Amino acid sequence: MFIDLDAKRFDSNASLQRVLKRILKNVASLLYGVKPLVLWSGHGYHIIIPVNAKEALENFTDFMEYTTKPSQEFLQFAERFLSLNKADMANNPGFKSCLLRVPYTFNSECVNEGIDAEVKIVQQWEGSKPLPEIDNLRIEFQTFLVDKKLKTELNENKRKKFSTSRISTNNILPYAERLLHMSIPDYRKFAISLILAPYFINIQHLSDTETFCRINEWLLKCSKVKNLEPSVAYFDDYTRKAIERARSSGIKPLRFQGTLKVKNKTLYEMLR
Repeated sequence: MFIDLDAKRFDSNASLQRVLKRILKNVASLLYGVKPLVLWSGHGYHIIIPVNAKEALENFTDFMEYTTKPSQEFLQFAERFLSLNKADMANNPGFKSCLLRVPYTFNSECVNEGIDAEVKIVQQWEGSKPLPEIDNLRIEFQTFLVDKKLKTELNENKRKKFSTSRISTNNILPYAERLLHMSIPDYRKFAISLILAPYFINIQHLSDTETFCRINEWLLKCSKVKNLEPSVAYFDDYTRKAIERARSSGIKPLRFQGTLKVKNKTLYEMLR
């Protein structure tokens, strides 16, 4: 796997070094303490991570519902995910474009620019350990593919006006709509299971897919205030179960002045 950090995208060398440190920490946490090879190319850092992928992702039927080229799409996903979205957006790793700069050679572009052109090893690959497995990343990759498909379906539904044509003033819950426009750091699971899932399923009568997408959009906003813990995949699973419960039980969202005020006064005050 490859990560390309372009120095020109950063306003200073100090900020570039901080991001590099964060990325290496993220890689180590997801890939069992691995220390990847890091090269200085003259224009930025190249991070190269050999991994143990026992077979091509094309052999995993779970992926084929969402993409025809899972291995190539995985390379591009891994660069964004491992780099915390700091990688060069113009760089899209592929099987025909994985070109490596050789250490101790010279970058001709840097030679022409009159800057230090030697390709240097910043961190050696730690070859004493076994290659890291990619099982953690496979789970995150599948979540990414599912979310992408759901967002595509949601956009198609919006274009066809499926959702908006069914919503009238009779099935609008003002405090739930206020909640959807807020980004909250806590009580996200409480809000999903007792407010949002029952609201979308049993008040607005949306489909399970539409409900999941609406809640997922809200969670992504909330994650900018505080990360979703323990993981995005956990919240995806939690949301699906909350939708199933709302559909099977027919429960309505908590009454604002009555039940919510008693069950969660903090959230009630935020929404009031």
